[in-house]
Amino acid sequence: MITIPLLEACVAIGGKTNKEISPIDYVSNVTQNSKEVKDGTLFVALKGNKVDGHSFIKEAENSGAVAAVVEYEVPDIKIPQFIVPSTVEALGHLARIWCGRLNIPVIAVTGSVGKTSTKELIAFTLSQKYKTHKSRKNYNNQLGVPIELLRLERHHECSVVEFGMRNTNQINYLSRIARPSYSVITNIGMSHIEMLKSRENIARAKTEIMEGMDLNGVLILNRDDDFYDFMAKKATCKIISFGKHKDADVRISEIQLSEKAHPTFKLNDLSITMHNCVGRYHAYNAAAAYIVAMETGLKKEDAAKKISTFKTPEKRGVVSFLKNGALVLDSTYSAAPDSIKASLDTLSELTGRGKRTIAVIGEMVELGEHSEEAHKYIGNFIAKLKPEIDFLFTVGNYAQFIGKESDNKNWKHFKDSESVSKYLIEILENEDIVLLQGSNNINLESVVDDLEKTFGVKGK
Repeated sequence: MITIPLLEACVAIGGKTNKEISPIDYVSNVTQNSKEVKDGTLFVALKGNKVDGHSFIKEAENSGAVAAVVEYEVPDIKIPQFIVPSTVEALGHLARIWCGRLNIPVIAVTGSVGKTSTKELIAFTLSQKYKTHKSRKNYNNQLGVPIELLRLERHHECSVVEFGMRNTNQINYLSRIARPSYSVITNIGMSHIEMLKSRENIARAKTEIMEGMDLNGVLILNRDDDFYDFMAKKATCKIISFGKHKDADVRISEIQLSEKAHPTFKLNDLSITMHNCVGRYHAYNAAAAYIVAMETGLKKEDAAKKISTFKTPEKRGVVSFLKNGALVLDSTYSAAPDSIKASLDTLSELTGRGKRTIAVIGEMVELGEHSEEAHKYIGNFIAKLKPEIDFLFTVGNYAQFIGKESDNKNWKHFKDSESVSKYLIEILENEDIVLLQGSNNINLESVVDDLEKTFGVKGK
């Protein structure tokens, strides 16, 4: 259990207390969720669009809270209230001092594509030797990261967190809270280009991850990325690179896919097969995890063995084996041009093995003025794929530009997930391989559900 003197917590957040603080009172838990309050809790009243946490302070007091962090004083409350301009920022300050109570490495992961899978793989690999804390799904923004860091306990020996962003100065904020020892930037793509306008601005925003690092930190970069040199020049700490590039510190080579698209590859002289993952791009995730493992004291053979047993997170390239023999590659969690390219590359490699390949690609959102250009870019990529994909189905407004540029003779466009689902069920043959990927609002995960219900699942 981590403990902080209540008075220190008040000073750290710049709070103005409405009551005298006892010097013997300690905080042993911090939460914004009134359901998680127990004896010794400092309750942070966050104001949301629908719910105001100030309404739950009485409930928190009755459950054992020692004080509350508020933006305005709530009447008829006996415990001290620390009044601050922003309870969100106060949560960040608390997370920083909470994390600072533990002398453990923090590994931060960001990037346009693959950051969640890479975060999960790093945590999975480190868990072989260390009691590892990791951030939960979607807890990667200015609110979520502090909440996750406040879940750290004395028994934890390392922490792996994901940094997301929508604009500049957001990763900067998170880095100064978490103070990462190791920072991974997976790549620079087009995610959030609507707000940032250019890939260079995206790269600049991602390099904010270094703001909270000290000179002893390690920055882990993709040597194959277009913006590698741009990011490396900004580094004030040690850099370790990975990729197929001849100058990469951890060089990826000899990538091959099995009949079920499981990747086998080499990291320098070490051979790895990822039996529960699909696609070449997992070699890059593995390389980043391998570097962190080596830097934190794992043996390379142990790291390789652990990496080989990693299972892809839900909806991120998971394979469903249907009872009719068809394979469904489920990448419906989200979509960006770079991640769709990687998925299509995998599907193309499986073409010509005696099975039909079907790509169901949904519209990509948050691309702003680049929307038409980005969808045409995917279409042109499909047109150049060798071997060619047998069938292309697009879903959603801008996705039409993918089909028009693709030159695929079996292209069909659908207005929504329901219509493509009905058609796919009608034409699906035994041993077809189907890729589904698109932004969440296109709801292609419902198509996966329909296929599994109609044909049955014999394994994942």
